[in-house]
Amino acid sequence: MSVRFGYHADDEMYQPSRLLDFATLAERQGFEFICIDDHFHPWFHRDGHAGHAWVWLGAAGARTRRVGLGTGVTTCIHRYNPAIVAQAFATLDELYPGRIFLAIGTGEAMNEMPMANPGQNWPPHEERLEMTAEAVTIIKALWKGDFVDYDGKYFRLSQARLYTKPRGTIPLYFAASGPKAIKVAGQLGDGLLTNSDEERLPKLVRLFEEAVRESGRNPEDLPRMIEVSASYDENYDRALASTSRWLPVPNGNNIPDPRELDRLRVRVDPQVLAGNVYTDMDVLIGKIERIIAYGFTEVEIGSSSPDEERFITEFGKHALPYLKERYSDK
Repeated sequence: MSVRFGYHADDEMYQPSRLLDFATLAERQGFEFICIDDHFHPWFHRDGHAGHAWVWLGAAGARTRRVGLGTGVTTCIHRYNPAIVAQAFATLDELYPGRIFLAIGTGEAMNEMPMANPGQNWPPHEERLEMTAEAVTIIKALWKGDFVDYDGKYFRLSQARLYTKPRGTIPLYFAASGPKAIKVAGQLGDGLLTNSDEERLPKLVRLFEEAVRESGRNPEDLPRMIEVSASYDENYDRALASTSRWLPVPNGNNIPDPRELDRLRVRVDPQVLAGNVYTDMDVLIGKIERIIAYGFTEVEIGSSSPDEERFITEFGKHALPYLKERYSDK
């Protein structure tokens, strides 16, 4: 099994211009793809950023030469109509053929509710999952078809056509962590994206493979991407402190205001994210190797390190050569 290694460009922690510098550095250090959040609000108010992911991808494509580029994840609830998503990523693929991917998921309230129309609420997960499944169907139909009609429960198209089509096939990953979403991912997605806890991964992979087989496809043909979170520094306290803005908040996906997330986060024990803290690069490498053993073919490193440039350089120098030698066909 050949594995690819990518860098998560965190547009919630950094301005878009600085994130472009990190992306070009990541390519030089040997990362093979770059994934960016597609957020309207960040997970935290203090020192938060949230540039537009699609605009940034266009700039990143011009600044880089080889790396794959995509989102993780884009959501079609209140913010985006799936036809516009299809148009945007078709355009990106025309500009940077063979380098673009799209990950789509059910999303968070902070990215959708700020632009909800009067009377629109934040739907429960099952409803958002249905909406996302419709969105995937529409996006794929527009990428491949001529004039498209679609009359769904949540979305409609009337003689819609993309006049700029993708040059090739854009991989569409379905983001999932729960069993219902995993099943839909296996049925509709071209790949899986998850950030689930390690102990849940064997069951998750098994459910995904079963759903892929039920769809009449071979699971070995579909990529499985996972985001691995890491805060790296030789000083443990400094690395742990750098995770503070990411402390999980109960029911956080349903809270639209980053200020409220910050207020609730004060009550969370900082040690909750101690498992993401690394003072030794070899320990992080070991974590990645365990995850690969569960059957993942693409590993995306999401860093909250206190010195991001140093992390990218150190990972590129010490981790990537070993990991590629052992797990990549290249």
